[in-house]
Amino acid sequence: MGILDTWNQYREAKKNQRQKESDLIDLIERMVQDSDPSIRKVAGYRDQLKQPVENALGHIESLISSIPGPFRLFAEAWDKDPLVHALFVNPGEIRSLLQNHADLQSFFQKSGVKTAVALLSATKKERTVFGTDQQGEIVRRDVPQLAVEFYDHRVVAPGVDEAENRRELFHRGLYVLAAHTLEEILRIHSIREELTEERRMLAVKLKIQYSRQRGLEGLLSDSGASAAGAKQAQELLEEIDNQLTELEPGSGKPEDFLRKLEKVLLDPGNFLTGKPIRMRLNWMGVKQSEESAENAPEVTLAELEIPGKVKRVAALVAVSAEECAAVA
Repeated sequence: MGILDTWNQYREAKKNQRQKESDLIDLIERMVQDSDPSIRKVAGYRDQLKQPVENALGHIESLISSIPGPFRLFAEAWDKDPLVHALFVNPGEIRSLLQNHADLQSFFQKSGVKTAVALLSATKKERTVFGTDQQGEIVRRDVPQLAVEFYDHRVVAPGVDEAENRRELFHRGLYVLAAHTLEEILRIHSIREELTEERRMLAVKLKIQYSRQRGLEGLLSDSGASAAGAKQAQELLEEIDNQLTELEPGSGKPEDFLRKLEKVLLDPGNFLTGKPIRMRLNWMGVKQSEESAENAPEVTLAELEIPGKVKRVAALVAVSAEECAAVA
């Protein structure tokens, strides 16, 4: 390899490095904008967020890459593709989903493409049914089995190809983390305001109580009851002060937003998770045991979850403009 080749490789490597750094800065700015733009008031916020953002990028890239597909979604595939058959009750359900999907129709009109790649998600439900089970020559009746059902289908983030769709999902994953940061800061701020107001009202009542005790009313009333009430109010004040002290930073200052965003980005698995799920289902959607699954096709989906909020299965699908525009 000559000197010129070595120099060109060096220049290309430097160019790629600059592009990578530029992309990282763009993602940092996106996270800041989606969580709270006031973070920009903190000196050196970009340097402080580089490592946390890179950490979150790796987590989300892993989640997005675990989503299977794209597989073609169209009504005629219902009795041919095991995954399509498992996800939908009948071909009419597929037609209804696609033909009544305003976002898909708008995407095709604006882009002019004939096929889109999008994320199909649904809620998975398992219920117990009773059926027959055959092992060898022995047939058993009324055997409890698990039937798997999928409902509330949604098609989101259409793109002109798989790469564009996965990029959009990647950015949406980052947005989930940014939105959680903002939500947590506002929640803590709200709790702080409520406790502060409660403390203020209690302090006023306690002051009035002490004023009455020192006046004529204190001579005429039960001093024991008044003292007990004052003691109880003082204990409540101390409890509120302890709760305010225990609250993590969240008063709405830029530094508080930055600290919270760092915390979320360094441990994204607490706020957005995913895993592959594999099932062998018969033609009726009943889970098959290892012994009886010989002729049952395996279906693979990703299970995505925002803990405590939503859990859905997902796969990438290729949808044609003709399917969305067709008349049933």
